[in-house]
Amino acid sequence: MGKIKVLPPEVTDRLRAGEVIERPSGAVKELVENSLDAGAAHIKVQVKKGGKAFISVLDDGDGMGPEDALLSLERHATSKISAADDLFGITTLGFRGEALPSIAAVSDLVLTTAPAGAGAGLRIEARAGSVTGTRPAPALGTSVVVRELFFNTPARRKFLKSDAAENLHIINALTRQALSHPKTGFSLSMDGRLCMDLAPAIDERERIMQIYGAGFMEGLVEAARQETGFGARLFFSRDGNWRATRSHQFIFVNGRPVRDAGLGHAVYGALAGLPAGRHPVFFIFIEADPRAVDINVHPQKEEVRFTGRDRLYRLIRGAVADARRSEKPAAAILPPHMNGQAAPSAPAPLSVPEAPSVFEDRTVYSGSGGGAACLYPEAGAEGKKTRPFIRLGEMFYAYSEGQGVVLLDQHAAHERVMYEKLLKNIGLLPGQFLFPLSIELAPAQRQAVMAHRELLFEMGFEVEEFGGGSVILRSAPEEFLRKGAIDYASLLEDAAGGLLEDRESGAPELKKKIAARLACHGSVRGAEVLGEAEFGSLLDDLDKCEDPEHCPHGRPTRLRLDNDQLKKMFKRK
Repeated sequence: MGKIKVLPPEVTDRLRAGEVIERPSGAVKELVENSLDAGAAHIKVQVKKGGKAFISVLDDGDGMGPEDALLSLERHATSKISAADDLFGITTLGFRGEALPSIAAVSDLVLTTAPAGAGAGLRIEARAGSVTGTRPAPALGTSVVVRELFFNTPARRKFLKSDAAENLHIINALTRQALSHPKTGFSLSMDGRLCMDLAPAIDERERIMQIYGAGFMEGLVEAARQETGFGARLFFSRDGNWRATRSHQFIFVNGRPVRDAGLGHAVYGALAGLPAGRHPVFFIFIEADPRAVDINVHPQKEEVRFTGRDRLYRLIRGAVADARRSEKPAAAILPPHMNGQAAPSAPAPLSVPEAPSVFEDRTVYSGSGGGAACLYPEAGAEGKKTRPFIRLGEMFYAYSEGQGVVLLDQHAAHERVMYEKLLKNIGLLPGQFLFPLSIELAPAQRQAVMAHRELLFEMGFEVEEFGGGSVILRSAPEEFLRKGAIDYASLLEDAAGGLLEDRESGAPELKKKIAARLACHGSVRGAEVLGEAEFGSLLDDLDKCEDPEHCPHGRPTRLRLDNDQLKKMFKRK
């Protein structure tokens, strides 16, 4: 007897389900796409325990009659296509006829639906892919309730993450759908708490503002361009509005969220002078002839192929470049933390060999949004030894340890010091804001911050949830408060980006990565001039670090040239 066997339907159904539904967010995505294809004006999503225990998607779109409702739970049954050629001109989101039967194969599912004008609807109950009951029920549009997802596939259920991590996946999936369909209203409740409530928007601009806030929108430039077969509307970072991660980069094709590194590179290519390690925010909305787009290349339809890809690349790059050239200088827009006040003038750079003097005690202001201000005298440095030094350019210093010369990168050095203080909670006293800061975050960012608020609290940042899509920042380490004008909204966004990008690391590794991000915000910048006492304190703190020669990101903090190297450079023996 041969070794190869045809698997029974109950096994193949579960295998096929895994191709489409990898986790609860996949089920939410597929059900929401069906609602969008049904022309829903409002879609309401509810989940419990990260979607593992309960998912409900309710819409006011075109419902189904009894015959169609029953067929929708059959494999490869769809109203979207009827022939093979239809695959090359798809204008809907869910076309494969896989979502409902795939979800039903690994859950308890209840479908309630009725077409417009029908006196009553039909309720269908299914378990593990088999219909267990039907009965008439009142309905308007369609409701799908999913309970105990993956109850009959324990291996897949075992690999699901914590409820908080699965919630983040769901928020990200729904955010992408909301961005790509601005004229549809969306709401999301998690364990009975409303996390997203978006009214139908006029266009993409208003939808971005609804999700991320008006301040976020002010940091973006808008561009648009069209040519035969393609059109694109883009929103991308103003100069200087860069991020440490790629978490705010989105591409949509004909209303479908997709991943395409090449089109992202078109934006990078147009942004000459982008600092190393920094990334732009961008939202790219592409309209293309459906016959020029192949979406049948990925099980979750997240990747596409284009006919005329090079033309589309040039279109996006050209649109970004032209809009950037015509944009007013970003400096004309005050950052949120300035609260409408003029920016303080930076100290004039010191020329070599002019020696900087010790700063006098003064009051410095910190805070962002809402006019928040904290008053702290600058830290004194009495008793600290000073070391002669000269300032080179905007961020480098030169000093001697007795032999040769040492070149110091002040930002990298201070980053290392702040990183180890945050990581070990040493020498960083908590400081309360005079007025707590209200900071608006995107839903996924807010969820990530609140899920890890204990980790942030260990490093001196006390965060509480607040209504209307905001969080409250009540305290930060005193050294941050003394530093002056820190944009705490960007600080929390950066921390959230790290939390969202790295959900798999254990607590110690995650703390290291978040500490490195926070340290960057709390460290001195190139335009800041250190006095003698401050410079001496920095060197003393750096020498106490476990790795004083590298910043948290691996760059050198200082370079040494001994006397022998100097002699060789001057061609002396």
